[in-house]
Amino acid sequence: MDVLSSSPAIKPPYSGLTLVELLVALTLSAILLGLAAPGFGDLLQRHQGEVIREQLAQAIELARVNAIRSASLVTLCRSDDGLGCGGNWADGVLVFVDEDNDREVDSGKQALRYFDFEADQGRLYWRSFGNRQYLQMTPLGFTKNQNGTFTFCPDNGDLSLAWMLILNRPGRARIAVDSDGDGLVEDSRGRPARC
Repeated sequence: MDVLSSSPAIKPPYSGLTLVELLVALTLSAILLGLAAPGFGDLLQRHQGEVIREQLAQAIELARVNAIRSASLVTLCRSDDGLGCGGNWADGVLVFVDEDNDREVDSGKQALRYFDFEADQGRLYWRSFGNRQYLQMTPLGFTKNQNGTFTFCPDNGDLSLAWMLILNRPGRARIAVDSDGDGLVEDSRGRPARC
């Protein structure tokens, strides 16, 4: 009997992929990532827009609750630094007690909170009755005749990623919905989002 034919095959001390196998695996991975990347980008942008919407809804509710609690006028305004009103809505919003109704954070006024948004994610607009670029809540928790709509438009221009936050006179905010199924949310009059 031959000794070599009855012994198990001798394996090399190492095992792995050949260069060709590795290149094929990397090529397939790159193709799959390329196919998934656009969808992932939209998902990320939708999430970032939703974070801004939730922070804005929190700011409105904070203004409303503190106006009632303090029995004072509370102002919510656009702010790029958290120290005073100014800049763009997409920069952030500042909420403060505004007893003298001058819409300025003077010494002695209590700034309640600054909500810093990621300004590079899109544009945020406030369109309201009277077209004032601030929002005030009365001690009763109502807006000061400022029902309106916040509209967020993503930088990529995809209207399916736009959203609206509709504010009624009693100070309640609601998220606009797509009632006709065309992929675009509608304002309180049924008009689709415009950016």
